[in-house]
Amino acid sequence: MVNIYDELVKLLSEGRKSILARIIRQVGSAPRSLGTKCLILDDGSVVGTIGGGCLELQVMGKAKDIFTQGKTRVLNFQLTGKEVAQSEMLCGGVVDVMLEPVFPENTTATEVFSKANNLIHEGKKGTLLTLIIDGLESSSNCRMVIEADGSVTGDFGDLLASEKSLVEKWFETNKPALFEAEEGGLKIFAEPIEPDAVLYLFGAGHISTFVAPLAKMVGFRVCVIDDRKEFANSTRFPNADELIICPFHEAFGRILINASSYIAIITRGHLHDLDVLRNALQTGAAYVGMIGSIRKRQIIYKTLMDEGVSRKKIEQVHSPIGLDIGAETPEEIAVSIVAELIQARLNKAVEKPPVKF
Repeated sequence: MVNIYDELVKLLSEGRKSILARIIRQVGSAPRSLGTKCLILDDGSVVGTIGGGCLELQVMGKAKDIFTQGKTRVLNFQLTGKEVAQSEMLCGGVVDVMLEPVFPENTTATEVFSKANNLIHEGKKGTLLTLIIDGLESSSNCRMVIEADGSVTGDFGDLLASEKSLVEKWFETNKPALFEAEEGGLKIFAEPIEPDAVLYLFGAGHISTFVAPLAKMVGFRVCVIDDRKEFANSTRFPNADELIICPFHEAFGRILINASSYIAIITRGHLHDLDVLRNALQTGAAYVGMIGSIRKRQIIYKTLMDEGVSRKKIEQVHSPIGLDIGAETPEEIAVSIVAELIQARLNKAVEKPPVKF
C-alpha cells in the first residue's frame, strides 16, 4: 500500500502535474471500496490502484484529457453484464470515480495535501473534504482538511459559504462518505485522515524475517525490536522502517503506542514474551498477538492474572498468534500472522479460542 499523499506532495514540490482518481460512490459489488484512490502521473504511470481491469483502463484514458483541459470529471461505471465480462473482475455494481487535476500552480491544493500528509506522519487524525463538481477548474479552491481540534487548512472559496458547519459536522468522519450540503445541493466527499498502521515486531528471529516484508507489503510501517544487534539489523530486515536494539522492556519507553499500533510478540523465550506482554497490555494498541503453544500461553496468562491483570484484558490478546490456516513452516506462519493483522486493521471480528485457566 502506498501513501498517496506522500506521492502528491513530492510531485507538487517538483512542479509536476497529476490526476487524483478516487471512488466516491459505490452501489453493490465493486473491486475496491469507497475512498480507494490512485494517482495518474504526467508520464502515464500510475501509483496505487482503484481496482484494475476495464475501470482503471478507462480512467487512465480520461486522465489524458484532464491533463490538457485542467477540469474535474466525475465518471460513472456500470460494472455489470458486458462490461464485467470484458474485464478480469468477477464482480458487478455501480461506481462513481472523481478525477481531480492536482496542479502545482494551485497553492491551496499544495497546502491541503501537505497538511494531510503531515497529520499521517505525526500520528494525528483529521478529515479531508472535497467538493464534488463535474467540470471544476484546477485552480479552484475545493478542498479542506479539518483537524480533530477544529483547525482548518484550505477552503471552498465562494463555492460554499457555510464552512463552519462542515467543521462541526464532519471533522470526526470515521469512514469515507458522500454528503449533500445544505447550500445548493452541492456534494461533498469526506474521508478520514489516519496515521499509518505501525507493526511493532518484538523479536528478530527467523519467523520475523518473513513477517516484516509481508506486513510492509500490505501497508504497515514496521519496527523490529530485539536485544541482539546480530539479529536486528538491516541485512536481515532491509525493508524495516525502524530497528531498535535494547532490552525488550526498555523499548516501550522509546516507541509511541496508540490506536494505530499493532504489537506482535515473537521473541525467543517465555520470559521475554511475558515481559513484553505485561507492558503491551498497559498500552492502547489496536492489536496484541503472541506466538507460542497453548501451554505456554496458559502459563503466561496465569502469571499475569496472579499479578493483578484482569481476565478482560488478557482475553484481548491474540494467542496463538495468526489465523488458523494449518500453518507449519515459518513462511506459512508469517502469512497467518499478517492475515490476522489485516483482519484486525479492518476492524473485523477475529475468532479466538476461549481463554481457559
